[in-house]
Amino acid sequence: MFWDSWRIFFGGGSTTPTVSSSVPEIDASSGALALAVVAAAMLLAWEVRRRKRA
Repeated sequence: MFWDSWRIFFGGGSTTPTVSSSVPEIDASSGALALAVVAAAMLLAWEVRRRKRA
């Protein structure tokens, strides 16, 4: 059941270790590119909203 998984956080339940999965690391250039994409999307949304008001 769904609530059984929350027992780990609130005490009780099983405390067996979980299997960790591999997560790819992000280098500086990929992180900077991701931030640039987010910033460009925010600027585009701001400009569209600004033009609708005018």
